[in-house]
Amino acid sequence: MKEELKNKIAALKFENLPDEIEGFAVKKIFDDDGDDKFIFFSCDDDENHCGVTIYFHEETTEFKVREKIGLTEFCLTKFFTENFAHFKEMIDSQLVDVLKNLRGVRKKNPNRFLREKKIDAWSYGKNLPATLEGFKLFISPAAPVEVTNGSFVVINYADFKINSDFILYYNIYTDEFGGERRVNGAPQVTYAFDAKTLDELEDKLEKNLAAELLSIRSSL
Repeated sequence: MKEELKNKIAALKFENLPDEIEGFAVKKIFDDDGDDKFIFFSCDDDENHCGVTIYFHEETTEFKVREKIGLTEFCLTKFFTENFAHFKEMIDSQLVDVLKNLRGVRKKNPNRFLREKKIDAWSYGKNLPATLEGFKLFISPAAPVEVTNGSFVVINYADFKINSDFILYYNIYTDEFGGERRVNGAPQVTYAFDAKTLDELEDKLEKNLAAELLSIRSSL
């Protein structure tokens, strides 16, 4: 980040930040990330692998909030703004609700499109192993997590010690399932799980899931 811009952003203040909000530890950073972001602070629940980061993005000249669930990160678009005063007002009025929602997000009833797809009632999904090839089932079809652009994380097997995971998405707009793997933090698309129906998906998971997780581990 350019030094002049960094100094300008660093002068913006979030006053009287507590050490904890809704059980999330507040980490007061107020520095750039060595790239194009100035991080004001983050709220983290390391035990449950979730949190948010409040920052300024030099590339878009916008203030943003990035949410993290497991190893999946995405921006909350409702916070995008170039106006710091407005951004601070939104943080002051909405951050607590964001954190409450983040803590309870996996307890909500599934989106109606997912219910129509019968993902929450899917017997195969209900019987996925809690651990597989050393990866933990972090997100299950019974409680999908909405991310961005109509996509939901339906299955997520993660090994946080090696910063790696497998994600199965369902997109409500394309009505398709698709997979992604993350190897030591680096995302990689996999086409081995592309499917339109639960029956087709079940067949591909049965054939490919264990091998996919082994492949992730062997890629490290």
